[in-house]
Amino acid sequence: MPEPISRRTVLTGMAAMTVVAAVSPTPAHAAASPQPLPLLPLRIPKLDLGIEQQPDEKIQWLQDAKLGMFIHWGVYSGPAKGEWYMENAAITPENYRKYVTETTGEQFTATAYNPADWAQLAKDMGAKYTVLTARHHEGFALWPSTHPDAWHAGQEPLQRDFISQYVTAVRTAGLRVGLYYSPLSWRYPGYYDVRGTNCLPNKWGYVTDPAHKENARIMKNEVYQQVKELVTQYGKIDDLWWDGGWLGQQGTDADAAFFWEPGRFRDPSNEWPVDSAYSEPDAATGKPLGLTGLVRKHQPDIVTTLRSGWIGDFTSEEGGSVPSGAIRTGKLAEKCFTIGGAWGYTAGAPVMSFGNIMNILVNAWVRNMTCLLNVGPDRTGAVPAEQAAAVRRVGSFLSTCGQAVYGTRGGPWQPVDGQYGYTYKDNTFYVHLLPGYSGTSFTTPSAGDAQVTRVFDVATDANLPYTVGSDGKVTITGVNRTRIPEDSVVGVTLDRSVQPADIAADMSAMASSKETSTGNTAAKAVDGSTATRWCASNGDTGQWLKVDLKSERSLTGTRIAWEFADTNYRYRIEGSTDNANWTTLADLTATTSTSQVQVSLFHAQARYVRVTVTGLPAGVWASIRSLEVYDRPFSVDASTARLANR
Repeated sequence: MPEPISRRTVLTGMAAMTVVAAVSPTPAHAAASPQPLPLLPLRIPKLDLGIEQQPDEKIQWLQDAKLGMFIHWGVYSGPAKGEWYMENAAITPENYRKYVTETTGEQFTATAYNPADWAQLAKDMGAKYTVLTARHHEGFALWPSTHPDAWHAGQEPLQRDFISQYVTAVRTAGLRVGLYYSPLSWRYPGYYDVRGTNCLPNKWGYVTDPAHKENARIMKNEVYQQVKELVTQYGKIDDLWWDGGWLGQQGTDADAAFFWEPGRFRDPSNEWPVDSAYSEPDAATGKPLGLTGLVRKHQPDIVTTLRSGWIGDFTSEEGGSVPSGAIRTGKLAEKCFTIGGAWGYTAGAPVMSFGNIMNILVNAWVRNMTCLLNVGPDRTGAVPAEQAAAVRRVGSFLSTCGQAVYGTRGGPWQPVDGQYGYTYKDNTFYVHLLPGYSGTSFTTPSAGDAQVTRVFDVATDANLPYTVGSDGKVTITGVNRTRIPEDSVVGVTLDRSVQPADIAADMSAMASSKETSTGNTAAKAVDGSTATRWCASNGDTGQWLKVDLKSERSLTGTRIAWEFADTNYRYRIEGSTDNANWTTLADLTATTSTSQVQVSLFHAQARYVRVTVTGLPAGVWASIRSLEVYDRPFSVDASTARLANR
């Protein structure tokens, strides 16, 4: 795989926090009083090329999994010099075929191929999903493909369908199924010269030739046919890991979208039309489907990377560098890396040390990332013993400390590079002490309004001594730093959830009007999803959304996610105890903010909360994706927490 490329970011920005006067003010806190915990930033699906990212409920499994096993296996496993060997050594397509057809010590034979062994290794590692390279840049498909120009495993001498066996084995093992697919193919000169007028630099000496435009179109035809085969012939596919969406190995994947047409639809007037035999129309409109449209039609729940030229459902950080900096908030991010030198099998390559593997994994987990750890089976299909031993050590750690990893989120406080970080789930947060942190004691940031009920060593489940200061900080002593020095994990259990809960979720909601034809009712603003919304029936101001909290509550604030980013919604938030008399809680009638997510802090007693839209840009209607209401103190910027440690 290529090194990471700069790509479009998923926009989720938090608004500047609006602090307003309380209806029922509470006394000012003393300087040493507990500080509230930060809210987890919202992820809002974005629309790109006519198709929206998957909602949270469809990506949650990947966020919860925290670890998957990447498997790079193909013809390049024969010569055992990495997955870029064909290009690095400038081997012509004709000569490269010999690694399949000629009986030598470098022949790709698959004689030991048993994907059940791979699936078991993934489980031994603690992985919850696997991703196999169905086709890499060399253009060899691991299944029988019907495109007439395809090079694939159904041909002699292999005559196999490796994908079918793999999918069955992974499903049987109870793991999620992922497939990697690269649309580029070094077999086609047109890949470097899609217009036939300006051939890009390449290792094979391809030069500008008008015939290359048609060659590129045939390559595109093959891609559409093969993608359709993968998403229609093997049952449910959970993860499609696009790679190589760029052209001529230059620019970005998005730069090449004009050629591949990776969005919902293709343009019938595109210079590289896909033949009707390999095209598929949209059932509702009859328009020819683009790559993501094709994939979503047959696999509506699938998640995909951003490397096709479409924005993707999750971002990818590639390579062996240790994740650093802030928590990856408001998006789903995956860290992928290989432990065997190259991604594909490389004879004699050293295996990454367990310490380095753990350093990457833990620093990813505390930053709210999932990880995809790669192994490279040899030409027979066997994973080298050294790689298998290394990943089983990861599994041993997870069998001991998995509660601090699986299903958690990074935070609630920012990590400190090289020293420590945090994960949390439900009413417990976990402190991950890295080798760079010295000492057997640790002081956490303030636990907010919660009370500590237990502190324990996650590896042994033994209680640890602790004290809680008047500022809410928890000082823990007696931490064993030698048992698992790569990650000494401490759990802190509270008497309530770590994150304040949205008390408006699934409550009864009403609105002044609703967009009935599209089902954008008031209930959609409190259903816990940022992919749905309430929308008024017209663009008039004065439209309102109201939620009934069932009983009078002490409120601390709201968080609103509007339909659109970069739009100036002006509004007023009011509270009522009787649904008749209303008091202003936050006055944003003159705001100039264009942030999609906006937070207001206040203190009030109310049963009903109402948001009235008082100003809108031309052509925009009142529309709220999410209205959250809180009854516990909270903050919105995790980076403001001061960390005090010994």
